Amino acid sequence: MQEWRLMSAPKSARGRRSPVRIQTHARPSGWDLVAPGMAALVAFALFARTLSFQFLNWDDDRYVLQNPWIRSWSAENLIHIFTTPYFANFLPLHLLSYMLDYSFWGLNPFGYHLQSVLLHALNAALVWMVVRRMFRGSMVPFLAAVFFAVNPAHVEAVAWISIRKDLLSTTFALASLELYLRARGASSGSKARPAPYLGSVLCFTLALLAKVTAVTLPAFFLLLDWWRANDRGLRSLQRSDFVNKIPFVLIGTWLVALNRSAQARAGAVLHQDTMAHAMVKGHAMWKYLGILFGFLRGNPDYDLPTLTRDPATIALSLAGLLLLPALAWLAYRARDRALFLGTSWIFIALIPALGFPLVTYMAERYLYLPSVGFCWMFAHAVVWLAGRANDPRSRKFALVTASLVPFALFTGRTVQYLPIWRNSESLWTYAMTRSHDYRPYTNLAQIRIQQNRPEEAEKLLLVAAQGHDDPYTYENLSAVYFQLGRYADAARAAERALEALRQSGWDPSQASGLYYNEAAGYAMLGDTAKAVTALRAAVRENPGNEEARSKLESLAGKAGSGSP
Repeated sequence: MQEWRLMSAPKSARGRRSPVRIQTHARPSGWDLVAPGMAALVAFALFARTLSFQFLNWDDDRYVLQNPWIRSWSAENLIHIFTTPYFANFLPLHLLSYMLDYSFWGLNPFGYHLQSVLLHALNAALVWMVVRRMFRGSMVPFLAAVFFAVNPAHVEAVAWISIRKDLLSTTFALASLELYLRARGASSGSKARPAPYLGSVLCFTLALLAKVTAVTLPAFFLLLDWWRANDRGLRSLQRSDFVNKIPFVLIGTWLVALNRSAQARAGAVLHQDTMAHAMVKGHAMWKYLGILFGFLRGNPDYDLPTLTRDPATIALSLAGLLLLPALAWLAYRARDRALFLGTSWIFIALIPALGFPLVTYMAERYLYLPSVGFCWMFAHAVVWLAGRANDPRSRKFALVTASLVPFALFTGRTVQYLPIWRNSESLWTYAMTRSHDYRPYTNLAQIRIQQNRPEEAEKLLLVAAQGHDDPYTYENLSAVYFQLGRYADAARAAERALEALRQSGWDPSQASGLYYNEAAGYAMLGDTAKAVTALRAAVRENPGNEEARSKLESLAGKAGSGSP
């Protein structure tokens, strides 16, 4: 009998090429054990210099230095953390991480920075895990993890202790993705494996308890299911693909609602004018991409851009919002899995920063989770380009060269930007060269007050106060005038700070301190009646303000009136 051979490989149904499935089971090799450790080591080595950095006078005082709820693992503290929003956010896991730091290190900033660097190193290893599971090969996962480890967009999140929430949230988001991939296996529409599925839901919940912006993760899960359904020749998702997202949606909706009720709203102009909001966010998207590629220098405080309504500006701004969805669609049409999932991940993870009310129109910390998709997409492009070479030796040379160029660029940018975050003075001195916002001036003035340089502080605060009524600016100005012996000005500045606080969102604790400052000014002027009135308001706003209560009892007794 004659031997017959087919002239071409069999084609799958509907004329599609054979489906490429997401890996679910693979025998670990030596490289699989070494690669994630190498990526983590690179991340730790690059950011280890932050271990000598100090606390910043930018939220670190509220989250750590002045936070009474992290000082012990008492039942009272734990109940408060898990039931009460803190600093306009409900992020209990974020606070628990500081409680752990305080248990070991007290108020030594070394320990707080150590946990942040370790989390970043862990996240680099987790990037390797999820990319290894989603894509074949060994170089794409490794390069993705290394690019993530050194990307300059991560300096703010790692070097700033208060942004621990982004690191923690990303840790659990990546763990949720890894477990979801294990639960769903290689097919769409099949029943999820219970143990990894429940683990995925749990890790998703923990991600939101660290920072709620991970809430869009289930949308990416749905895209994964859609891609796999298409690989199997199905025209649409199956019912189970939607049903298994219900726990994620319910938990996400609940925690978003809790945070929305606690958070201070962002600037009014962006949320009153839909077109202005869309243009500003589109403008931010172009900058985000420039930061991810390492083209733009870091900036701790971005000025809100002034955008005209001419057709060219509108088109360019809105194109920023449409770019990633358009690339995802083109990648889907071309069946480019890495590009489709990478652009989809970036856009989905950025949706909270683009749509939610936030106190700043853009910030590099918002890129920490989205950058995961950028890094695997960039790594895929490097490997693909190197693979165009003609022979194996040329391909190896091209791969090394194409990898080292962005690695050197990212590392150089990170090394250049890191020292700026070593302390508050260096941070705000640099920020003043990059921004016209009031915050660098106000925060640097606070440093000058602590350095007993009130005249310099006054100049900075008066610049900050031009055109912007900020309660912290006038609170610091009140302290400066008191230090200079200008008590009438100190009292007026405290009153101005209270007016600004009513406009920006009333905080009883801060208001109590401002009333106390007002009382101090009037007391030094000898106006006991006004001082007593201000002290009563301080105690009313915060009954735990023992200093105000003590002064009130003393002054009220002198004035011949009773205590409250």
